Amino acid sequence: MELPGISGDSLQRDEIELPGRRDFLGRTLGVTVSLVGGTVAAGTFATPAAAKPAGAQATQNNWRFCQKCFAMFYWGYPTDGVCPSGGSHSAQGFNFVLPHDVSASSTAQNNWRFCQKCFAMYYWGYPTDGVCPSGGSHSAQGFNFVLPHS
Repeated sequence: MELPGISGDSLQRDEIELPGRRDFLGRTLGVTVSLVGGTVAAGTFATPAAAKPAGAQATQNNWRFCQKCFAMFYWGYPTDGVCPSGGSHSAQGFNFVLPHDVSASSTAQNNWRFCQKCFAMYYWGYPTDGVCPSGGSHSAQGFNFVLPHS
């Protein structure tokens, strides 16, 4: 499958294993895969919660691991955002499907947001929004993601 702005060569790079990647993903987002259990949102963004069957969780797909900066970034636009390691983020590995707009709990932390400037996910629970590689602070847009943890 060819995506706009993504060559076939860059998709093949997703199959390359870098040392420590599995450990990183397992520690930070491994629980997410089991929580969403293969739920795939239609289109770029998940359908509104009201359009989902009763009991279905709101999710968004196309969250990827950047093999350059090791951050999660949104891979659903023609460009791949701004990587702090230089240039654009570079997708590798799994396509994560993340829950959003659900209640936080003792095993799920809310306030994880998409930065509309660099396309990375950052924690939005502090008085400031951190430093964005695009300049200035991160700028939250869209869903409030809730990341499962142990």
